[in-house]
Amino acid sequence: MMNGLHPELFESINRKLKNSRTFEQLIMNRTFVHFSEQNYQLENCLIEEMMIGNIRVIRIQPKNAVQIMPCFIWLHGGGMVFGNPDDSVPYVIDFVQHFQAVVFIPQYRLAPENPYPVALEDGYELLKWISEHASSLNIDPMKIIVSGGSAGGNLALAIALKSRDEIGPKIAAVLPLYPMLDAKERPFHKKFTSPAIWNAEKNKKSWRAYLPGTDNISPYASPFYANVEGLPPVYTFIGTHDLFYEEVCEFVDKLQQARVQVQFDIYQGCTHGFDLEEIPIAREAKKRLLNITSKLLK
Repeated sequence: MMNGLHPELFESINRKLKNSRTFEQLIMNRTFVHFSEQNYQLENCLIEEMMIGNIRVIRIQPKNAVQIMPCFIWLHGGGMVFGNPDDSVPYVIDFVQHFQAVVFIPQYRLAPENPYPVALEDGYELLKWISEHASSLNIDPMKIIVSGGSAGGNLALAIALKSRDEIGPKIAAVLPLYPMLDAKERPFHKKFTSPAIWNAEKNKKSWRAYLPGTDNISPYASPFYANVEGLPPVYTFIGTHDLFYEEVCEFVDKLQQARVQVQFDIYQGCTHGFDLEEIPIAREAKKRLLNITSKLLK
């Protein structure tokens, strides 16, 4: 699936090919960063580690904030099996600085040790805690956005579905970027074999870790199969060279048919997680994300 690759991604793909790891290596080499504020050079931002229940959370907000703030929950990616909130700090700083917002990044528990629904429950409990403490946190309870990339995009949608069904906290918008949606294997996935990208083998093993020993797929685990009526406004984007491209396009159609307010961008030749690279097309995608989010917060 490398034909038609965006030229700005050639260097990144070659680098990842040299440093590629198998699914088993990703699990074995999971890193749990020990928090230190000195790890970050953040002008005009406060960053702290906190515990909410049994879940470690990183909170970032503007220094000397006096006005009531919008709030973002950001769920990190990693196929439900690896990743940590510390890696997401550089990405979410733009939310803090652009919107004068507070951002919470939970270290939700990972599969295979903690299969579905543990990660969802961790994220939903954080949403409820923020809503319950909004006043003391100086947060506008009408401007809480749930967001995340890849597996985090799955969880962002699942949290929104759960909050809708349980008449939970109000969510202003959902930003599930290139989300991991469909637990079932697709012929389209077979095009993705390179170890340099999120490929069919890693995807299959991740779903098996998250949903072990069951053919009964909950729509909270695999939002592709959910009834999406009544969801908050959604913005998402994806590259054409992403394993999730087909399912995300179909899911956006489903949102539109259900009359959910949705905006969607496609980036030609771009791979999974391309927006994390230091390249012009990534900066373009991030700028577009911030611009649309500004409108959703009005």
